[in-house]
Amino acid sequence: RRAGPAGAGLDSGLRLAQLLAIQFVTMPPPQAVDAATASATKAIERYVHALVNDSNIVQGAAILPLAPVETTPTKKSIVLVQKGVALRAHEASAILERMLAGTLHRDYVYASGSQYMVTSVQPHSVYGRLTSMQTDGGIIVVKTNRLLVVATYVEPALPAEAIPQVERFAEQLVSIDF
Repeated sequence: RRAGPAGAGLDSGLRLAQLLAIQFVTMPPPQAVDAATASATKAIERYVHALVNDSNIVQGAAILPLAPVETTPTKKSIVLVQKGVALRAHEASAILERMLAGTLHRDYVYASGSQYMVTSVQPHSVYGRLTSMQTDGGIIVVKTNRLLVVATYVEPALPAEAIPQVERFAEQLVSIDF
């Protein structure tokens, strides 16, 4: 028996409907995805709060997702979470793009309106010092599997105190699959 064009259309339409049904069944509903994202964001907020408040070393921290995030009228920045630092949208975008491209060390890093000079580059981290003559301080940028951690510190904290603390924080994020 030979299928004509109408039969071919029916068969391909049926296959498409089956594929869509399979994808619909296997994909969680949008509310579940939003709830999971909100839960993950709350967990990260707790970690950032602990990093900044539980010590007198880290002054501020911001978390940026490595995957692109769409901005909306209510969310104008790509910053996922920040505490103690006011990372502007253009600063966050520049840090993220340059870190992913491996060029963050080639120029000054700007965060919260301050300028930092990169002093050390590691495979997954970049460290810099504040260029202001008014105070000493620095910036630490660490890339995990899915996030970018940007942390700042000011005197009396020293790089030898701040860097290990932020690196441990990034390791904790990696251990919970971030």
